Amino acid sequence: MDISTTSFTSPASASAASTNSAGTNIASDFDTFLRLLTAQIRNQDPLEPADSTEYTAQLATFSNVEQAVKTNDLLAQMITRLDTQQVTGASDWIGMEVRHTGPVGHTGGSTVLYTQINPVADRAELAILDENGAEIGRYPIDPDAPSLSWPADGQGGSVPNGLYQLYIDSWAGDRKLDPTVLAHYAPVNEVLLGRSGTELIIGGGVRLPIDQLESIRRPPA
Repeated sequence: MDISTTSFTSPASASAASTNSAGTNIASDFDTFLRLLTAQIRNQDPLEPADSTEYTAQLATFSNVEQAVKTNDLLAQMITRLDTQQVTGASDWIGMEVRHTGPVGHTGGSTVLYTQINPVADRAELAILDENGAEIGRYPIDPDAPSLSWPADGQGGSVPNGLYQLYIDSWAGDRKLDPTVLAHYAPVNEVLLGRSGTELIIGGGVRLPIDQLESIRRPPA
C-alpha cells in the first residue's frame, strides 16, 4: 500500500508568511503610535507637560519589537535556504537503501530484520502490528539469532501489502524484558520537504524523517 504525498505549506514558508504579516502590522501600528504621540504632544497642557521619559520608553519598546520582527524574518529566510540545501543534498540518496526502525512497508517478498535482543533472554516472540496499532500476529523466534526474515514460513502464510510495525518481546525465565525494536533497510524513492523538515519516501510508501535513519548503503548486488 503506497501512501500518496500531498501538497502542503512547509514550516519555513508558513513562518516567513506569518513573519511578513506581523512585520506589516507592526509597521502600521508604529505609524499609528507616532501620529497619536504627535497629537498628544501638540495638545498637551503646557502647564502640566507629559513626562518625556514615558515617551522615550514607549518609542524604545516599539523599536525593539520592530527589530525582533526583522530578526525573525531573516531567520525564516535562512531556514528556508537550509531546508532547500538539505533536500538537494539528500536527493543523492535516491536509489540507495537506508536503515531505520520505523514501519515496514510490505509489498511482497520478505524483509530482513536486524535484532538486538537482550543477551540474557532465553525466549522471544516476534509481534506484528498493523498500521492502526492492532496486533495481528505473534510467533516464537530464536533469541540468539542476529537477524530474521519476515514474513517467513510458519508466520501466517501470505501477508497483505501494507504498513506494519514489528517488535520483539523476550523473557529471561519468568521475567519479561524490555521490548526490542527491529531495524531494517528500505530503498529511497523520493526526497521532499515535509512538516518536520526533510523526509524520505522509502519502500512501501513510508515517510521517514531524515533524522530517524541509522545508516545508508548501496543496494546489495
